[in-house]
Amino acid sequence: MDDLTNIGQYAHKAEIISTRTGCLGSSDAKLLAQVDALGSIPQSAYKRLAVCKGLIENENISNAAMQYGDFVENQIFTLLSHSDERYKSNPCWVSEKYSRKNVKCIDHIDIMLADEEKQILYAWEVKASRYNFEQVRQDYKAQLYHHSLMAKEQAAKLGRKWKSKVFLVHYDTSGVDLDMPFTFDADRMTIKEVKFINPVFDLGHAMDIVDDYLGNLEFYTENEVIPANMLPENIQEQFMHIADIMRQIKKHEEQVDLFKQKLYKFMVDKGIKSISGEDYSFTVVAPTMASSFDAKSFLADYERKYPRKAKKIKEQYKKITNKKGFLKVSVNKNNNTNND
Repeated sequence: MDDLTNIGQYAHKAEIISTRTGCLGSSDAKLLAQVDALGSIPQSAYKRLAVCKGLIENENISNAAMQYGDFVENQIFTLLSHSDERYKSNPCWVSEKYSRKNVKCIDHIDIMLADEEKQILYAWEVKASRYNFEQVRQDYKAQLYHHSLMAKEQAAKLGRKWKSKVFLVHYDTSGVDLDMPFTFDADRMTIKEVKFINPVFDLGHAMDIVDDYLGNLEFYTENEVIPANMLPENIQEQFMHIADIMRQIKKHEEQVDLFKQKLYKFMVDKGIKSISGEDYSFTVVAPTMASSFDAKSFLADYERKYPRKAKKIKEQYKKITNKKGFLKVSVNKNNNTNND
């Protein structure tokens, strides 16, 4: 095959894309490794998990390098399947051990062979890259480890004595022309088994964190400003209730201010200093004159006369204050709520 026009040979890719909703697979292994290490969801994972939850559509990104990688993978599978029909391309493994309530853990290994005679499940991950084998192995360490865990679980399902082996197939693309029609050279391949003595990350821990996050995830937007109508109705109702309370507070504050102005004038005009009741007291505070040092004006004047000295003084006495974040609420005046 010299190009990608035969869509049938790549139908499995559409199936892989469809499982990005509701599932996390080996391509998400680096994300899951970050989640495990942090103990929380990094911001870089928000969009992917929104796709997983089905809140936004998956973006099917493709370029010449990716298309060539698919071509190489298909060529290798074709060579193997001609020698043994038991080879499978991109089977979907669904993990029982690592799947959770809100998200399934799956794996699409590029090529697989279940050898009943040897009782070994063979799995191959194909990477077409201009980098050397060891660098590719390191870059995709998390993904290869994910394959290893999934292959081990699948082998156990086949039988108690079954074992699994995962291989990295590296196809060197150095100097390869990525323009169609594509070409394939088997001599560019390097195949080595990938083994892990120590865990790369705790997949179960990561899936637990993701599961909790997805269980509470109800909306997603890439914009900093979120239209309220995108939020769940119960949340919108709470916002409307708070907005109504704040309007009531604003209205009462204005009434109190107007009352205080009128009462102050009345008491001053009548020479009344204080009015006291069981539940209240009103006291007139006479106007006063206060004197203070205007540091701002002084510093501005000093900077004009001695700019260099002023700069040193400002640096010497610089004060850094950590201010807590807070929620600023602005309420529109126009509303349909009856405040009477």
